[in-house]
Amino acid sequence: MGNFIVYILTDNNRRHVEIDFTSNIFSTVIALQQSNNFIFHQGPHLNRMVYSEAFSNLENAKRKMDELRGFTRMQLERIIRKHNPNWNNLYPQQHQVYQKRNTSYAA
Repeated sequence: MGNFIVYILTDNNRRHVEIDFTSNIFSTVIALQQSNNFIFHQGPHLNRMVYSEAFSNLENAKRKMDELRGFTRMQLERIIRKHNPNWNNLYPQQHQVYQKRNTSYAA
């Protein structure tokens, strides 16, 4: 008996919307932040989670996901704006700290 989360992803322009569910939101967010779209260069880069809803069992999560997938674009936008009016990323990217490499030159 786990915690299942239904979420909606979108790109920076809010043009594409994808609905899915997960049982581990943290690994999903990390995978989302590290994806680079190497395979589909022309496709959308879904990098913003704008809606999420938690469920206690898998059946309810799948039922909600199927319900959301049956909605029109306008209905999805209403749901997103109801919970997240500015379409903010619910899980903002963690800024990576880059370490400076030590460089040695041969004399």
